[in-house]
Amino acid sequence: MLIVLAHGLRADALGAAGAWPLRTPCVESLAQKSLCLVATSASPSDPAGIVSLLTGLHPRQTGCWRDPASALQSLGWPALLKESGYFLAGVGCVGMIQSSLDRSVVVQPPLPPELIAGPCSYLLHTQAGNRHEQVLEQRRRRHRVGPFDPLRVALEPDDDIDGFIASRARQTLAMMPQDKPWALIVMFSGPGNDLPPPLLYDGLLDRSTLSDGFLPADFSKLDALAELDFPRSMIQRLDRKLIAQVRGDYLERVALLDQGIGRLTQELAQRSDADRTWTVLSSDRGCLLGEHGLVGHRSFLAGAIEVPVIVSPPTPAPVQAIDGLVATVDVAATISDLAGIDTPSSAVGCSLLPVVRGAPFLSTLGGSCVSEFGHRLMLETDRHKVVFDTISRQALGLFDMLYDFEERENLLDHPRGRDLLDSLRWRLGDALMPLRAG
Repeated sequence: MLIVLAHGLRADALGAAGAWPLRTPCVESLAQKSLCLVATSASPSDPAGIVSLLTGLHPRQTGCWRDPASALQSLGWPALLKESGYFLAGVGCVGMIQSSLDRSVVVQPPLPPELIAGPCSYLLHTQAGNRHEQVLEQRRRRHRVGPFDPLRVALEPDDDIDGFIASRARQTLAMMPQDKPWALIVMFSGPGNDLPPPLLYDGLLDRSTLSDGFLPADFSKLDALAELDFPRSMIQRLDRKLIAQVRGDYLERVALLDQGIGRLTQELAQRSDADRTWTVLSSDRGCLLGEHGLVGHRSFLAGAIEVPVIVSPPTPAPVQAIDGLVATVDVAATISDLAGIDTPSSAVGCSLLPVVRGAPFLSTLGGSCVSEFGHRLMLETDRHKVVFDTISRQALGLFDMLYDFEERENLLDHPRGRDLLDSLRWRLGDALMPLRAG
């Protein structure tokens, strides 16, 4: 298995979605082989989103905001794969699962040097290429101002953090064993890492149209939508020119990711076991790019929680339409199903493999999706989305996604929303029942 996990990759950033002036031919080629879906993230916060993706458990089951390492060591599918006899390799931001890996190239997330714990293969690479101090200063700048005014370093693609991960992942893929089952886990740091693209990708898109649809934030309605990832003063300074820059940098990093995935699939095609190798692609969460005037990820707006899921078999397979909501916990169930291992008894995800084989999909949590961060909890049904404050137990927002997909009209402000809210509270209770502590 080749398992590619991106950080902060929103579903509509892929070219096939047609939302942005960007093509992602390598990912699209992978998706055309079988199954390409949009899933709801179990959490749009870090590290809760990635822990749920690696365990198939919701944040309230793992307590991952307190001790993510313990949840992964005992419940994560990487550890279960290793126990079942798989040769396991990891490249990229795999430090949290390193204890389960037979071979690893660990890259630390792009944090300032004083916040980095443990060795980082990428930073060692930058020292050899005389780019070390520039990269560290770029990270300090990113930590201060996020994506709003990044320091642009003249890096070639393979000297960028995700270009480096793709290069090392390709080398590792070539060395995977031929005589036993294996899984290569590639974890990219972006595109949601708030870094500008490398020099070759800078200016790839015509940014003159990237500010279309942008409106400044209405802070009077903010509580129903998000918690700010950046100071309010930064959000207030957003204008059409700045949002075009933020969107352009993000999308050009998606193009870098697409090329990296293309290099991996090319390498896979050269292997003698390519006709027995499945590929899975997904992301922990998305990233807001100006929706409602916001930039960040701690939100239940679609851009922050909707991520791609691609399950690609060795040979193309027909796909039936899916009737039901898909969640990132279903990715963990799918990988476990592919490997022939049992998931933890408390995992609620459903494998997507029956869909690849022509069977109907059985939705998780009775046809609903749950997402959570901090003291906010969201229930998504096939039509509605409701957000609660878990401390006050008050509803913050209620939206009809059929007629208001941009989530502009909060139905809590309308009389018809009260009756609807009561029924959704019951559905939330039913959805939370299976999510007992793991």
